[in-house]
Amino acid sequence: MSMPAEVLLVRHGRARCNDTGTIAGPGCGGLTTAGREQAVATARRLATGPSIRAVHASITLRAWQTGQIIADALHLDVVAEPELRVPDPGIAEGELWESARTRWPATTDSPTRPAAPGGEPWSAYLDRAGQAWNRLFDTSTPGIVVIVGHSETLGAALHFLLGVESLGRLKLAFDHCAITTWQPAVEWPGMRHPQHRWTLTRYNDTHHLA
Repeated sequence: MSMPAEVLLVRHGRARCNDTGTIAGPGCGGLTTAGREQAVATARRLATGPSIRAVHASITLRAWQTGQIIADALHLDVVAEPELRVPDPGIAEGELWESARTRWPATTDSPTRPAAPGGEPWSAYLDRAGQAWNRLFDTSTPGIVVIVGHSETLGAALHFLLGVESLGRLKLAFDHCAITTWQPAVEWPGMRHPQHRWTLTRYNDTHHLA
């Protein structure tokens, strides 16, 4: 089975829930006008680069809409990735982040996410997102692959690649429509590893945005 020559992770454009400061999973209201403009700018940049073979996207609306804009510019269809949706918020859906953190204190494994009843534990999210990353980093689709997701998607990718349960004190910046890129690592002759390694070649790149 061949691997992609490059994996590009793109965060979704600015969404309505970002403007209102609310928690939005299945009830996401989608992109704002500014978010659509960010997605269009990202699509233009990707369309002028090396040929992209596939576009995958989280099914959460803000990421799905961003993926559609990018895929349309590349004349591709979007592949739905349900496992890369945001952590399921439970009864915190639609709550303001500020008030939700007051009502439901976070757990030690996810110090920024309120542990609301019915919500998905961070460890469960990492497990399902990690399964998706395992497939996407080892796929039969050759060439360059674009993944459209969320700030949590980047965290899940690094958890998967590093093989750790926690990123500890590290906080990741991942701006709207920023691009982060991995390429298969080039190893020294004769060096063997149980799993193929990846090189982080670009991080949180927003040069295409105004």
